[in-house]
Amino acid sequence: MTDVLTGMRVFVTVVDTGSFAAAAEKLDLSRGMTSRYVAQMESHLGVRLLNRTTRKLSLTGVGQDYYQRAVQVLGLVEEAETAATSETAQPRGTLRINAPLSFSALHLGHAITEYLQRFQDVQVELSLVDREVKLVEEGFDLALRIANEVDPMLIARPLAPVRVVACASARYLETHGMPEHPRDLARHNCLRYTNTRNSDEWHFHRGPEQCQVAVQGNLQGNNGDVLCNAAVAGLGVVLQPTFMVYQLLNSGALLRVLDGWEPEHPTLNAVYANRRFLPLKTRSFIDFLVEYFAGKPYWDEGL
Repeated sequence: MTDVLTGMRVFVTVVDTGSFAAAAEKLDLSRGMTSRYVAQMESHLGVRLLNRTTRKLSLTGVGQDYYQRAVQVLGLVEEAETAATSETAQPRGTLRINAPLSFSALHLGHAITEYLQRFQDVQVELSLVDREVKLVEEGFDLALRIANEVDPMLIARPLAPVRVVACASARYLETHGMPEHPRDLARHNCLRYTNTRNSDEWHFHRGPEQCQVAVQGNLQGNNGDVLCNAAVAGLGVVLQPTFMVYQLLNSGALLRVLDGWEPEHPTLNAVYANRRFLPLKTRSFIDFLVEYFAGKPYWDEGL
């Protein structure tokens, strides 16, 4: 009978080390036994997990998916063993996180540092990309997403509201005038963030009154820092979250426009794939973020 758990450990180690020889040395097994365990797993599953050539190993499509799930299973096993042998289980292991670039550089990095100082048996692997990664397929434990809606196949835990404002520099407004109504933006140079749906149509509301305005301009991009810097330089009007522009607003480098009109406000969420089998390292980090960002976000103080 195949020892599935051991076979799973051997398979993951082969993938992580890149060869049967390196895995055998790490696991203190013979190379033949290491190869046999992987072959038994493939026989047990009825699929090929690895493509073998004389030069290198590579995962098959099925093998890639199985590897990601096996890593999660082994992590749960490790935590179960730790909990069984310790009166007070502590989070441990590698926590793989995907998060937005600008928010992480400004705010999440400080939170992670504090978390790691509290839980010293956890290692964090942080991937900063603004696209929506596939959590299970790409091997992430959780992701932070700023959105109005989250994939219904995922579990989302709200962390903080994200307030969005329209702003421009005093120099730009002196030259082009202060917009009094969202419709006025149609004649302004609007710096558009392209990682949102309908980046060329900005939505505002004032009480029950709704307004959608088609905007255009000579700069668009998928990085808010670039757009904010351009706005400070006097290029145009930018629509960005306060966690990006709060210091610029407080210093006067940017001025808020359309006071009283509110754009759509998304939410900062922690998202993960499975509530039932959530590892302690993941659960503890999410709980920590809920505590860290509790109440009114510090970047909205005074705005």
